Amino acid sequence: MEIQAINPDQLFKGKAFSQTFSISGMQRLIFVSGQVDCDQDGKVRHPDDLEAQLAGTLDNLAIALAAQGATMKNLVSVNIYVTDLRPENTARIREIRSAYFDAERPPAVSLLGIERLAFAGLRVEIEATAAV
Repeated sequence: MEIQAINPDQLFKGKAFSQTFSISGMQRLIFVSGQVDCDQDGKVRHPDDLEAQLAGTLDNLAIALAAQGATMKNLVSVNIYVTDLRPENTARIREIRSAYFDAERPPAVSLLGIERLAFAGLRVEIEATAAV
């Protein structure tokens, strides 16, 4: 399988995401449902703490990928939903997620501000697609 990230010169070059991806010779796509910072019992681990929840959610994403035989390096697309998203949060969000994503070939990323998530205290939910 060949995964190619292309960032056209005419588009903004992101520090922690790729503008486009192409996948050829792919064997399998993995779709990961929205992950949140909850423990095995469904309890929110870090209520209302954006940074801790982002890290915990990314840890849960890694666990979900591992269950399918994949890693964070296999990510090709990620949607991050954040409640009460403010412009001053974006740099820190980028910094935290960059520690988890492949620096050479980061996935395509969308960051969306939303009104609320399913459980009280949740600030972050992440859904993803990986290719292996």
